[in-house]
Amino acid sequence: MHVSKIRISWLQFILMINSIQVGVSTVSLPRVLAEKAGTSSWIAIIFGGILSTIGSVLIVKVREYAPFETFPSFFNSFFGKVIGKLFTLLFSIYYLVFGYLILIRAILYVKTYLLQQTGITILVILLLIPALQLAIGDIRLLAKYVEFLFPMTLFTYSMLLFTLKDSNIHYILPIIKDGWLPIFKAIPLTVFSFLGIEIIYFLYPYLEKKEKAISGVIIANLLTTCMYLFVTFICFVVYSPDEILYIFDPVLAILNVLEFQYVERLDVVIIAFAIINISTTWIPFFWFGLQGVSEVFQVKKFIFMVLSIYLLFIIVSNFFTPTFTNNQVGIKYISNIGMYIIISLPIVLWICHKLKSKFLLR
Repeated sequence: MHVSKIRISWLQFILMINSIQVGVSTVSLPRVLAEKAGTSSWIAIIFGGILSTIGSVLIVKVREYAPFETFPSFFNSFFGKVIGKLFTLLFSIYYLVFGYLILIRAILYVKTYLLQQTGITILVILLLIPALQLAIGDIRLLAKYVEFLFPMTLFTYSMLLFTLKDSNIHYILPIIKDGWLPIFKAIPLTVFSFLGIEIIYFLYPYLEKKEKAISGVIIANLLTTCMYLFVTFICFVVYSPDEILYIFDPVLAILNVLEFQYVERLDVVIIAFAIINISTTWIPFFWFGLQGVSEVFQVKKFIFMVLSIYLLFIIVSNFFTPTFTNNQVGIKYISNIGMYIIISLPIVLWICHKLKSKFLLR
């Protein structure tokens, strides 16, 4: 099935990839890297960005085999209807689970920094309700939402500059303290932070100017790399090499202590902005997952399916109390799955395309 005339702009294509990549990863990445390779690990982000860009370009080249096919029909054209639907369903479950885990992480931040006495289930409901309109809307509404929030993302990160008054550049010197081996070991951690490029499979057929897709994914990954370098560098010069190892989310910790002489509780506003920015990750994941499930089962009443899945999320949150520990474990497992998808799927699709072309020529 071909996509409709609904299209997203090149800029929206870039921002959607960037917003899904950044999400939660920015918040804890400095600590994770510091644990692996110390304050020289920011160099690994550059290598991670290069690998992510290569992966993105490969996905675009594979997607060019069927540029106007929707995600489910794209798989059907490669693997047949039955296996294609199975792939789509598994992909959709992956998106929904990943989106749910990121939603829970955002809720844990809300509970920790803003609403300590509010129950998890109540917070899940409060965040899912405003996301309903985006979940049932088309891709243009989602793209405009991400585009609208991007300046807020830049504002939130720019507030980190005010912490440089307490910085010490000597914390990251010398630049390569323990050689290149620890930096190379930290590269897989940075690659995990670039997860999200797999949404290119979904986004590509909606892109208005498909000839600019490769430049779009390159710019998106470059933008993500710069954001990661920015926040990591600031955390590394504000916190000492020993101190940063004991701060679970260094970025939020810095934002939480910002003070201005004539503004009270600025931290509440900035933390709220940061949590809203995270919604540009979990809401698109929900949207892609819901669209996939809808097409696999040919759902006629889409709103009822969305409400049913929402109800499932609420029930799970009520019976299995989320914590930072089990949420981190869940994100780690789903990230490993995402890594296998990014590495293996383009190769499998390329092989299938070559075999199919060979047999058709005969």
